[in-house]
Amino acid sequence: MPRRPTDLRAPSRVRLLALSLPTFVFAGYDLARRSFLAAYLSYDLGMPIGDVGWLVMLVGLASIPAEMIAGGLCDRGWRRVGARTLWMAGGTVSSVGGGVALLALDRSSGLLSLALAMLPLVAGWAICNVTHGAWALEATQDNRGRAQVFGLRALAGIGGGVAFSLIGVMQAGQMPSPFAAILIALLVATPLAHLGLIALVPDRAEPAGGLRRAALFAPIRLLFATRGNRRLAGLFALNGAHTATTTVGYLYLVGAALAIPEWGPTGILLQSICAAVGIAAVITYGSRVPPIQTLRVICWINLLLAMALIALPPGRPAALMLWSALFGLVSAIDFMALRVLLGDRLDLAARADDASARAAAYYAAFHLPFNLCAALATGVLFAGYRLLGFDPAAAHGAEHPYVAAQLMPALYALILMTASLRLVRRYRQEQAAAPAPQAPAEPESTSTEQV
Repeated sequence: MPRRPTDLRAPSRVRLLALSLPTFVFAGYDLARRSFLAAYLSYDLGMPIGDVGWLVMLVGLASIPAEMIAGGLCDRGWRRVGARTLWMAGGTVSSVGGGVALLALDRSSGLLSLALAMLPLVAGWAICNVTHGAWALEATQDNRGRAQVFGLRALAGIGGGVAFSLIGVMQAGQMPSPFAAILIALLVATPLAHLGLIALVPDRAEPAGGLRRAALFAPIRLLFATRGNRRLAGLFALNGAHTATTTVGYLYLVGAALAIPEWGPTGILLQSICAAVGIAAVITYGSRVPPIQTLRVICWINLLLAMALIALPPGRPAALMLWSALFGLVSAIDFMALRVLLGDRLDLAARADDASARAAAYYAAFHLPFNLCAALATGVLFAGYRLLGFDPAAAHGAEHPYVAAQLMPALYALILMTASLRLVRRYRQEQAAAPAPQAPAEPESTSTEQV
């Protein structure tokens, strides 16, 4: 296996910024897809709840084959331009084209037209996400440098969430709708951010050998390669399901169950602001805490928040904002901890001279269960909506919106966090039993600047 050409030093500030800006714009896409898309389809395009469920689940599932292809093949680019440059450029073109097509549709458009517009948008973003993630994983092998890369990426993601949430707040009740306004901003910002990454951060991946059919299935094999990989994949899966359950239906919760729809975009904005505070606190004060311990604490907090959601009173904006602030405070820390654990698994495989230890394959492998379970959890959520007679597009709505829009998501979250805590305990036990790895020696000139 060729040596991974990563740098033992922490990246410079310019490169840290270039590595972070794609995460800033991806946060806008993720916000629009998870928090505003379902409400846009229900309220703006007047689609029945069953069709909305199918489309939102399709959006989640469509990213999976795109990520598998990118994870298996984006390490095998052209040596002249870098292993991943063309993948980033192609994904950008696909996402921008799909966004333009989606904005051209209206209430008269059919289900098929919406699906055909969303597919290139979702696939393009999936390819860019895997490619960018692999780029970041190989930016450095310095422990503090990696913490800076993923910590600043997390902050950039939260900053993007805040910025694009502000667009949603300003466009609430206006035209274009929050979802459409965010998408327009993304069409401008995405090419600029991705061009900065290509121009300023060296593509350190040494292009792998010729294309093989087995490369497409490398991410799936990695998930089952070791017991630690399987348990980490399970944690990614549960985190994806929890994220989907708590974000996709948030505007339904606020508008139907709590009867204060005007506070929905403000609650999303508050979550983004508090998430930035939480990530900054972890970077500043929690760098000495093992990531698996951080994940355990966050799972307990999410369990308590799910219990509190059951008792959240309707018509009380203050109670909603308090819950949203607490939820936002921890909403990004668990995923940051999972990515740090992913980097540890990649380093462990590389030290064992594992020929499959390619960054893109690892990144795609562990995001596969995250996205798959997020899509399936979304489908279960909307199946519950339909079973309970909840349909925001219908004039009569639901007879008891509390059960469908508030109690059901809270119970889902309780189950998912209980399972996560059990899996975290097993992962910690395996880590405690494993021998401590030998860290690579750092050059004397290594930079250790703080984020």
